[in-house]
Amino acid sequence: MSFTCRVQFLNDIDPFGCTTYFPDPPRPPLHTFSVTLPLINQLAAVHRLLNSPHRLDDAALQLYKDGDYGSYLDLEASISEQQEEFEEFQSKVFTQPVH
Repeated sequence: MSFTCRVQFLNDIDPFGCTTYFPDPPRPPLHTFSVTLPLINQLAAVHRLLNSPHRLDDAALQLYKDGDYGSYLDLEASISEQQEEFEEFQSKVFTQPVH
């Protein structure tokens, strides 16, 4: 099984050089993750796709959707082992107050 999503990075290498961080690239590419492999085994492919200036061992994955930052993911675990993080994040994002 797989999970396809858009991927971006924050260029925060120099924390004093910029006061606002915007995700790069502005038009994020799609990446397909295996839901059964640990994320650490898939991180290098994302790093290459984004041409990120960061060192690979400084990378982390965080859920983000529509301006809402979610949990950081455990790189030693697979997506299927962290399904609860995705479900909580999706329910939080899609919950709209009814007027």
